[in-house]
Amino acid sequence: MFTTLIRHEILRTRKWLAIIFGAATLLTLVGTLIAYTPWKIVQVLGLFLAVVAVGAFLYVVQVALAFDYWRSSYSRTGYFTQAIPAKGSAIYGAKLLWGSIATMVALLWNVLLIVPVVFAGAHATEEELTWVRFVDGLKTGFAAAPAGVWTLLVLAVIVLAVGGLAQFYFAASIGSESRINRLGIGGPILVYFGLYLILQVLLFVGIVAIPFGLLVSSGGNGLELVSVDFLDQVATGANSDVVPIGFLPVLLLTMGLLIWRTVVSWNRKISLA
Repeated sequence: MFTTLIRHEILRTRKWLAIIFGAATLLTLVGTLIAYTPWKIVQVLGLFLAVVAVGAFLYVVQVALAFDYWRSSYSRTGYFTQAIPAKGSAIYGAKLLWGSIATMVALLWNVLLIVPVVFAGAHATEEELTWVRFVDGLKTGFAAAPAGVWTLLVLAVIVLAVGGLAQFYFAASIGSESRINRLGIGGPILVYFGLYLILQVLLFVGIVAIPFGLLVSSGGNGLELVSVDFLDQVATGANSDVVPIGFLPVLLLTMGLLIWRTVVSWNRKISLA
């Protein structure tokens, strides 16, 4: 049954996901080609188009997945989904798994799309950049920090990406429960903004409570884990080059709580009335 649920998720979403992937790729390539024209103002416009396409791509994919999640679960076709002879948690699990897979694929595709943008940016700023220099720069960057640091960074990116999807799905489910489902899609939107505000507070608490971060070493050749008083920096208005990592445990914990509460919603609090 779970495999069948996944297959239906793929069949239902593959067309518009392909459109989003194709549009982002086309806009990126068109923007980078424009950036190679001989006119400076046109170069800037082309580079801007490519950067916007790359920067918005993952977010657009997740918003589209979230809208499809709400529409197929609680809107017009919600009755059909809720009538499937499977536990609500299984249906939700299939949706979350496929959404996470699509998110990871989009993230990897985003990384590939960044490559032509980097070359276009170098051309627009009249910097000499060859493929060999680009590859050498990547090798130098990877060698600048131990494997544990890169593992932490990759974990952070995955948690941010999948955690963002879990937040969207949580908002869609809680916002469709009987207390506020009469607002239609307005319910999920209100829940999402409320969740966003709460998460900002929790993330700040996590950063202050876990006073560690990543800093480029004094020689500029690597990353190192350092301790820093972020609360004091906020109080004094001091600038810092340290990237905090205290938000990671908070995101992991809240992601688990959001998934658990969404499962509860699917199993016990579904209401399409």
